[in-house]
Amino acid sequence: MIASDTRLAPGRLDALRADLADLFGSDARLLAFGRRAAWVLVPLIVGIVVVLFGTGPEPRRNWYGDFLGNDFTQVWVAGRAALEGRAAEPYDLAKHLDNLKAAFGPECRFAWHYPPVFLLPSAAMALLDPQVGYLLWCVLSAALFLWAMRLAGGRWDAAFIAFAHPLVFCNLSYGQNGLFTAGLMTLGLVCLDRRPVAAGLFFGLLAFKPHFAVLAPLLLLLTGRRTALASCLATASLSCLASLALFGVEPWLGFVRTLGDTNRIILQNAAAGLDLNASAFGAVRLAGGPMAAAWAAQAAVAVLALALVGRTWLRPASPELRAAAFLAAAPLLSPYVPVYDLAPLIPATLFLVLAANRAGGLARHERALLALSPLAALIRVGAGATGFSFGLALALGTLACVWWRADRRITAVAAS
Repeated sequence: MIASDTRLAPGRLDALRADLADLFGSDARLLAFGRRAAWVLVPLIVGIVVVLFGTGPEPRRNWYGDFLGNDFTQVWVAGRAALEGRAAEPYDLAKHLDNLKAAFGPECRFAWHYPPVFLLPSAAMALLDPQVGYLLWCVLSAALFLWAMRLAGGRWDAAFIAFAHPLVFCNLSYGQNGLFTAGLMTLGLVCLDRRPVAAGLFFGLLAFKPHFAVLAPLLLLLTGRRTALASCLATASLSCLASLALFGVEPWLGFVRTLGDTNRIILQNAAAGLDLNASAFGAVRLAGGPMAAAWAAQAAVAVLALALVGRTWLRPASPELRAAAFLAAAPLLSPYVPVYDLAPLIPATLFLVLAANRAGGLARHERALLALSPLAALIRVGAGATGFSFGLALALGTLACVWWRADRRITAVAAS
């Protein structure tokens, strides 16, 4: 019996190799695999988020033993302060930490770095109990993301495959806002050519994350999309004015004062952990490099990303490739990109697939990017264990695939 099993082992290994080769070599096989995986992973993601992270054995604690909603805790606490007429307190670190301690316990310690426009949705969530607020936050971000993926892909199976990505689970489990960011970007790009006012509205709503908000108006200005640009600037301005009207000028003054603290806490001291930051700056610091080298690497990668997206938008590229370039470049521009803020890479990959399908199918390296994307679940663990930024590698790999596809398209149009 042992000898028989030994003889069969090479045959089984060859079959496994054939399956893997088929997965990397066939668009149809890859799509079928993605659909089957989504049927398993989407209910699993929802179940874990609702049960494990959304409930717990004691008040304001989940079954994992952490604060209920994790990063969402400071959204709720900042919103509560705003509701009670203390909107400047989130920008006073000592007071903000005291508020977090009073609401969730002494080990709940986060610094608030968002501009006052983010106090608008935070205050809305703080009208609810933290548990209800966290679950509603997850529902709203998931719904926006799914809607954006459905419009981008033109079919629900594409949206559910996108939702099965590990970065979606990362955002929901943390109670983070990366799905809002990715969803708003995607909606803006989908609407851009036919509904420029709506596109500008979605881009303008990104004002709560300035490092992600600046790319859209820059490209709209460079490409002469005046209607979308006006809508974008008007939306951002109205959001700022609304926060001023509701919360006064003190939060804005506090936000400006804390910019230096943000640089010190997030970049110099890496208080959130070096393994969390997936930027070029973070990759150099994770590897033990000095600050000067980290800033040089960040500048080089940001220029590279801007060169790709600028070339794609200013030359004859398809809407799908323009969208893919925008979404692949956006996370690479900031020196601080926590893992959950890599969420725009999901719709970037979706648009890349759409562009490839129009051109006759995926290239082998593009299939490899898709097949290996589930490994995003190990980004932070891998970075902490090895000192290598797998998050940056994923972002640069996505950018490289988009660049290759866009360059082929631009060259082909120029030659015709």
